[in-house]
Amino acid sequence: MSSAYIKHLKSLIDEDKTIIDLVDDAVKRILSVKYDLGLFSNPYRYCSEMRESKNIYNDENKSISLSIAQESIVLLKNDAKILPLKKRGLKIALLGELAVDKDSPLGNWRAKGKKNSAISVKEGLIKYSNNILHYQSGPRLFNDPKYKNGHLNINTKDTLGMQNALKLASESDYVITVLGEHGLQSGEGRSRSNIKLPGLQEHFLKEIYKVNKNIILIVMNGRPLDLSWADAHIPAIVESWHLGTMSGNAIASILYGDCNPSGKLPMSFPRSIGQVPIYYNHKNTGRPGPSDYVFWSHYSDEKNDPLYPFGFGLSYTNFEYSNLELSKTDETTINVKFKVKNIGNHSGKEVVQIYVRDRFSSQTRPVKELKRFRKAQFQIDEEKIFNFVLNENDLGFLNDSGNLVFEKGEYEIFVGGSSKTNISSFIIL
Repeated sequence: MSSAYIKHLKSLIDEDKTIIDLVDDAVKRILSVKYDLGLFSNPYRYCSEMRESKNIYNDENKSISLSIAQESIVLLKNDAKILPLKKRGLKIALLGELAVDKDSPLGNWRAKGKKNSAISVKEGLIKYSNNILHYQSGPRLFNDPKYKNGHLNINTKDTLGMQNALKLASESDYVITVLGEHGLQSGEGRSRSNIKLPGLQEHFLKEIYKVNKNIILIVMNGRPLDLSWADAHIPAIVESWHLGTMSGNAIASILYGDCNPSGKLPMSFPRSIGQVPIYYNHKNTGRPGPSDYVFWSHYSDEKNDPLYPFGFGLSYTNFEYSNLELSKTDETTINVKFKVKNIGNHSGKEVVQIYVRDRFSSQTRPVKELKRFRKAQFQIDEEKIFNFVLNENDLGFLNDSGNLVFEKGEYEIFVGGSSKTNISSFIIL
């Protein structure tokens, strides 16, 4: 598509002269925008090195980038409250090539991002200098860091470096492993048929677990991965994605509790590749279960639900949902009222979520659909009352002609901290 006009537009105009009218119309619109921007009087109006140095990558933008990265991190598991880490007196092993990678955090769609400009996880952790931090890479992620046929050559055999890493792990109080995908393994044209940790990384993780079970796994990736083994064994799992330039500082601030994680998953994580595609707002099956009878919709070797559902994300505190009340002011509007309380020992943010299910409809509807969400800050023991209004746009659906259809009937409203919601109630319109 990038070269379609260059290669074919002239020949098309030669065949059909009326096409030039379409070209003229498109050109006029572009020229009008340029005129409105003042580019005819000053074609280099926005091309100023001084403006660039003042506005790009300045302290204000770095602060915003750090905040965005912090709020994007999702805490997936935190058994025995291993996190946040104490800030002094610990000997910590930092393992994995991605822990020192300054390029992968920029991700694939980095536009004009400068190569190796991100703060690495190691750089972020070094600032907490009252703990002892030692690094070992373990087995390398790639055989060759260069592209071959448009893809990176993943190491699946060479274990060089693993023994030194395991020795360090065995001598440490805690192990922080940074595993996952290189920034250029995700994105356009980079689909994977196996969505476990690439290469030797899961094997490496299992070997670490044999010598030290106090592991914090930082997952750096651009897609949902199969983390089923890690979820069953590793006490703490932090989903960090590719967070951008402030990546290392954001991750370190979460691990040490300077920032309480509040991110929620924008997609479901499967238990295995065979569940894909898996998503929360699926249609109801004709054979729901569970049932003792074999003929119901299920896998014979796996659970139906995802490992981590859409909207899921833990915090260093806990939130309790209660007192769900539904009412209606007219035949098309539902008022949703409920209470959320911080019942943990930390202040924190929660993303409250409202889902809707149309129980009976002329067309099949999803088992639930996200309709409202709001992030709110809570102090310790603080409780808040939330009120939301759902109208016919929220309760209706688009038919095959693209028209909104609202039907009276029974609706189930769910509220909670993920698509696997805490409480629900019914109302009839």
